[in-house]
Amino acid sequence: MADDSSVSLWWVLLFVLLTLAVAAGAILFIGGNLVVPPGFVLPV
Repeated sequence: MADDSSVSLWWVLLFVLLTLAVAAGAILFIGGNLVVPPGFVLPV
């Protein structure tokens, strides 16, 4: 049972970290485009 709990806990932590990473990336990407020219954020 302990193993199952550990696995569930790790899945929850991974899900939260992924969600925060995606949210932070989206905020930085959108916010960056609004604040500075897109060319600076995405140099081609």
